[in-house]
Amino acid sequence: MTLNASFKPHGVAALLIAGAAIAITPSAVSAQEKIVAEGETVRIQEYPGTILHLSQWAAADHGFCEDHGIKCEMVKIPSGPVGLQALAAGSLDVSFASTEVTMQAASRGNDVQLIVGHSPNNIYTLSVHKDVELPNKDKGYPAVMEDLKGKNIGVTARGAGTELQARALLIGAGMSGDDVTYIGVGAPGTSYPAFLARQIDAGMMFEPFATLCRLQETCVDVVDLAAGEGPEDIAALNGAFETYAARRDFIEENPQVVGAFIQAMSEATDWVKDPDNHEELMEIVKGRFQLGDDIPDADKVLDELVRRTAPLYGVEIDRDAVNAFSDYLIDNELIEDPVSADTFVYAEAPKP
Repeated sequence: MTLNASFKPHGVAALLIAGAAIAITPSAVSAQEKIVAEGETVRIQEYPGTILHLSQWAAADHGFCEDHGIKCEMVKIPSGPVGLQALAAGSLDVSFASTEVTMQAASRGNDVQLIVGHSPNNIYTLSVHKDVELPNKDKGYPAVMEDLKGKNIGVTARGAGTELQARALLIGAGMSGDDVTYIGVGAPGTSYPAFLARQIDAGMMFEPFATLCRLQETCVDVVDLAAGEGPEDIAALNGAFETYAARRDFIEENPQVVGAFIQAMSEATDWVKDPDNHEELMEIVKGRFQLGDDIPDADKVLDELVRRTAPLYGVEIDRDAVNAFSDYLIDNELIEDPVSADTFVYAEAPKP
């Protein structure tokens, strides 16, 4: 199987399985006075080969953006670090990444703020090729990490959240973060073929990577961070895991546009999480993505994945979790000075 042949993406494709389910409750933002901009285009990062973007797709395709006077335009950028570079250069208005990646950029002078959440809980799974010997597999984490010493671990890009989390797993197991070799292989659309070709021994990835290798029996999931496995300092990050960010000067110069975007995403997220909208949501998803013919019962699999995925979105940003990211990055010597939620999170960003 080649992923390009089987995914047949219409713009972009993705399957996101995140942590614990989130209650389907209306966002507090939706109760505020409606904000309508004046037709401005908002360029939003989108990862090719993933289904991380149900709420973005719904916002754009179901009319939430239009209703708030903005045009939501997707820009395909395959990793958080590259998206933040585009944000700094002005070729992107809203980036999307795990909070630690955005926080590292902020600590290095990229003056950005988090404006709205995407998924509160961890979305990563460490999947190892079935042919890799894992004598400690049954012992689970942290013992199983010793089996990966010297192996090649695929991440979306060097310095991306996937690498940072893989390092944290190794350090949490009493090993060095450099006990493996990290190889940037892009999002699942390119990383899974690299995995099949044995260019990497394992992948620290998000969906649909894990689902594809389970269906095709090519891997073993050794640490499912989405299910709460791993060290405690990673679990403390739940509440603000994946977030959208914008440059501070863009926010200050375009408060109406940013407010409209926050409300559009909040309403779209509430809509995505409502099971009564499942059939309409599936039409939007199918307009963006199809599983390949080599996946047995592809339509049924996609339908079930969307049902499991949709309730896991959330726009709220837990400020305590953001501060936990700062502690985590300092403890792992990835930043030197604390980054406070008071300045790093936009004041109007939704709260839990």
